[in-house]
Amino acid sequence: MPIARLSHVAFNIPRDLFDQEVDFWENVIGLTRTHSVEGRNAFFAADPLRDHEFILFAVDEPVAGYGQPGCIANHVAFDVATDAEVNGFTERLRARGFDVVHPGRGRARNNLTSPAGIHFEINTPPYAHPRGRDSDAGDGDASRVPQGASAERA
Repeated sequence: MPIARLSHVAFNIPRDLFDQEVDFWENVIGLTRTHSVEGRNAFFAADPLRDHEFILFAVDEPVAGYGQPGCIANHVAFDVATDAEVNGFTERLRARGFDVVHPGRGRARNNLTSPAGIHFEINTPPYAHPRGRDSDAGDGDASRVPQGASAERA
């Protein structure tokens, strides 16, 4: 049987950053906290029909964040419906002091890193742009696929 869809992602967060990280995803990004155990975990959803899609777990060990040696996750991405919504996130995040980058690639998109080091992007989905990607395909460009890997898996 084929896999139908990704159910959820979960991240370990250093305990000393856990409350700040929960606040970021709930009050800055706007995910809905569906349930949690205080100081231990927090479950979030973007889709109102789902129980959770994004989980944070507080841990006592060090956790490598984006750009640090040992960081295993490159990024996660969230879709919004319109370019105006991407731009609205950018304005809101910059107003709160976050460094937001616009990498382009032919559609509205921004990249940033959470307080605990989770790198993510907010963008419009490819099907929202019938003309497809611009020639500047960025990190999805098949010419940048590591040697020995297929473009379909990259």
